[in-house]
Amino acid sequence: MKQKSTITKAIGIVIFLFGFITSYSQADFDTVCSGSEEFYKVVKTEGSQYTWVTCSGGTAGYGVETKSDSIRVTWKVTDQPSTEFVKVLETNKFGRIGDTITLNILIAPVPTAVISGSDTLFDGNTGTNKISISLTGTAPWSIEYNDGKSNITIKDIESSPFTLETRSLSNPPEIHKFTLVTVKNESGCSGVVSGVAEITVSPPVQTSNIIHN
Repeated sequence: MKQKSTITKAIGIVIFLFGFITSYSQADFDTVCSGSEEFYKVVKTEGSQYTWVTCSGGTAGYGVETKSDSIRVTWKVTDQPSTEFVKVLETNKFGRIGDTITLNILIAPVPTAVISGSDTLFDGNTGTNKISISLTGTAPWSIEYNDGKSNITIKDIESSPFTLETRSLSNPPEIHKFTLVTVKNESGCSGVVSGVAEITVSPPVQTSNIIHN
């Protein structure tokens, strides 16, 4: 059975906002990537002005001072899931103020993945399980790696480090290099990949006939 991720668990937590209790089960929520810049808006009513409020985890690029119907927010960089919010209050042309509308924000950490490992095989072996991928961020992850021949995707990785089991490898080439192409978390946040794994494959020994000299 798969374990629920930290992000999924965080959706059900209760957070304290502006003096009252709100839960994700009762309010709209959105998931964004750590450090991302996002755009938010409401359907504009002619003559209305809008007062936006963001929590300390978000920095507004515009919209707060202009009473605009939209706002751009840059979210903080974090290596742990974080709950934040955006709020808007509409005042119509008659001076009447509406209810505060809240969008709860879950900031998902940007993942990282590092591939490493080495092994020596004989030509014709079924492959190796000596390649390891260390992952950070919140599970589950999806990775794409290159085995020197093609890109291969693996989804729903639940734990780190992840052991990569390769296909059968042959000689030539003598050295097979494995590199990562992408890593993503369940929220679709793309992260940073690095490292290389090298698998050496020995060809069969082909000794010549004995020659009488």
